Amino acid sequence: MDLIEQCETAKSRALGWLESRIEKDGSLVGSEDHIFGYYKGPLALSIGGCQLEADRVARVIKDRFFLDGRFDRGEQYEGAGAGPIYRDSWLTWGMHLLGHFDMSIAGGNSIVARTCRTTGAAFAHEGEDVLDVGLTCCAMTALLVTGHTEAAIKGSELVLKVINEQPEPSNAVYFRWSPTHGFVTASDRQSPGWIVRMGEKGEVYWYLGYCLVLMASMYQVTSNKKWLEGAERVSGFVNACHPEVFESVTSGKIGWGYADLHCVTDDPQYADAAERIGREICEVQDKSGQWFRKAGQPAPVSFDATFERVFYLTRIERALQKFQNSSEDRR
Repeated sequence: MDLIEQCETAKSRALGWLESRIEKDGSLVGSEDHIFGYYKGPLALSIGGCQLEADRVARVIKDRFFLDGRFDRGEQYEGAGAGPIYRDSWLTWGMHLLGHFDMSIAGGNSIVARTCRTTGAAFAHEGEDVLDVGLTCCAMTALLVTGHTEAAIKGSELVLKVINEQPEPSNAVYFRWSPTHGFVTASDRQSPGWIVRMGEKGEVYWYLGYCLVLMASMYQVTSNKKWLEGAERVSGFVNACHPEVFESVTSGKIGWGYADLHCVTDDPQYADAAERIGREICEVQDKSGQWFRKAGQPAPVSFDATFERVFYLTRIERALQKFQNSSEDRR
């Protein structure tokens, strides 16, 4: 079975598990009142072809969690590592794709209002001046979808600056930066990921992936090759990581990033890297159809892990299909 077929099989199995856990009213079993289980659902279900289920879930989100452009009304899941703007960005994109413009347009406007006026980037914590690259990447993708192109480019320039001006890239990559103090180089490890130490095991890699995604999007929007140069630099960071970077549960976004880069460049190296991570995602899927980040994980985490991998596999499959078609055309 080739990987494209494996992706289809894995997605079908995952969507079957997800559909079995969605109540008739759109509630998610075990995550009824926690937005953490829902926030990637509208996007993943929609691109997975489950439009009716996606719409039911979207209506629950509106009734229980949405208010004034934000999706953080109700109970908050204590295990959530990233800030509210991260979840709001996924939801804004998903709602826009579904046609729930009452939520997506308000969501996009809210994201713009919460970013730094000077740089356009997202704050690590509201009320502070430290900017977070991972949150910014996520927010900028939502702004692109909702038509805030200039704001998205502005925030992305900060991400590119952080990528290009790393103080010690052979040792570590730092993804938080302050306009007053520069790079944040100390971590209490309560929010892992925004420091990635080169060559060390157990690092969290999703920030690297989201940078690749944003570089591909910005190149597609502007045709400026500086974004591809930024992507090459990030790819160098990836390759300097411990070899587990291609097998980690936090590396799905790297696969997504490489897939999108292949789609805008036709570079076969990006397709190869996306394929490597896509194969790992398929191989570690549970027989039930869900994905685990760790044994005994609570229901909101099962939904989050499974929704996002349906999305990643869709992007990876698209890139591999493009690569396959290009290879056939060259024969």
